[in-house]
Amino acid sequence: MSGTLRFEILGPQRAWYDDREIDTGPGKQRAVLAVLLLAAGRAVPTGQIVDAVWPDDPPANGPNVVQKYVAGLRRVLEPDRSPRTPGQVLTLTEAGYRLRVPPEAVDAIRFERSVHRARGLRAEGRGVDAVAELRAATELWRGEPLAGLPGPLFDSARHRLVELRAAALETRAELELELGRHRELIGELVELVAEFPLRERLRHQLMLALYRSGRQAEALAAYREIGDLLREEYGIEPGNALQELHRRILRSDPSLAPSTAVIPASRGPASDRGPADATPTGAEPPPSAVAPA
Repeated sequence: MSGTLRFEILGPQRAWYDDREIDTGPGKQRAVLAVLLLAAGRAVPTGQIVDAVWPDDPPANGPNVVQKYVAGLRRVLEPDRSPRTPGQVLTLTEAGYRLRVPPEAVDAIRFERSVHRARGLRAEGRGVDAVAELRAATELWRGEPLAGLPGPLFDSARHRLVELRAAALETRAELELELGRHRELIGELVELVAEFPLRERLRHQLMLALYRSGRQAEALAAYREIGDLLREEYGIEPGNALQELHRRILRSDPSLAPSTAVIPASRGPASDRGPADATPTGAEPPPSAVAPA
């Protein structure tokens, strides 16, 4: 194949050859492909593929079944390959099966790399560029990652990706608040709080955005809402950061006013720059004190 393969797992699993979607076969064959995509170009032993795809009831001839599905994947991923020619996209090595595609061919890898670049941009004080990078990263999502794929390996990968997305959304909201975009941010934060009702950092950001927009009563109502939720579900109070913000809003603390610092200019599209290795700096509200149920 002379075109470009790309894969999506940040939602229902899909595969594309240039602009044409590929049918990657029945459910178990798609699960084998998902295992290889999650390995990010590393070889996966056949036994690990069997354990991931059939966690509760592995077939007696597991390696042979995997080999059958690999053959099916080779037919759709390399339709022009002669049956007697070794695969170039899906290869068998001494360490196991390996899917040989560039990292940028997988949306989840592009997402993680973009989040990493945003951390470096933030560390450099380039908040506008970091926001653009994080927005581009989160726009890759189309729903629940690896949707419809059961089993511990997929559950673990799904949880990790969802947590990384939530943290990226929180960081972007924090940066936008620092840039004085509190009014524009309220609608989106309301939606995110509904999606992640137990993440205290998002609630903190919503309260602050409301307060800075002159909506003090709504900010206090947002605090009462999470307080009621935490007491009803877990018998606990909101964390220290939220309690402190609540007290400061009640007394109209002048330090809650938006910063008047000069916003650094963007240096061009984030996608035009290389990855940054620095870690973020600056104070952040602590993450949620309660893990999602």
